[in-house]
Amino acid sequence: MVNNEYGGIEKRKSLRRIYPAAARPILRFRGQKLEIKDVSRGGLRFCSCEKIKIRGWVTGRMDLIDGTSIKVEGIVVRVDNTDMGLSFIGDLKDDVYRRIAATSRLTGT
Repeated sequence: MVNNEYGGIEKRKSLRRIYPAAARPILRFRGQKLEIKDVSRGGLRFCSCEKIKIRGWVTGRMDLIDGTSIKVEGIVVRVDNTDMGLSFIGDLKDDVYRRIAATSRLTGT
């Protein structure tokens, strides 16, 4: 699968739903509010203005721009200064993914 936004071959098993800066949902975790850059069925990428010091297991809430909130659980699999990748414990259910998809744009097709 080719991802036009990032270039090259996409190695992820699921397409990412990319959020523009003005419409990013928030990941609430241990009193922090972190911006979510993209979501797939298997995980998400989030960022902070400061260097993030999160490791291991993460349980939090994803607040969508439509006012709904989704519980997320996973393990941090990538750290890149202010960006982090979280792999969900299980893939998102169809109804949850549809709610997320309604507030984002698709890349990777």
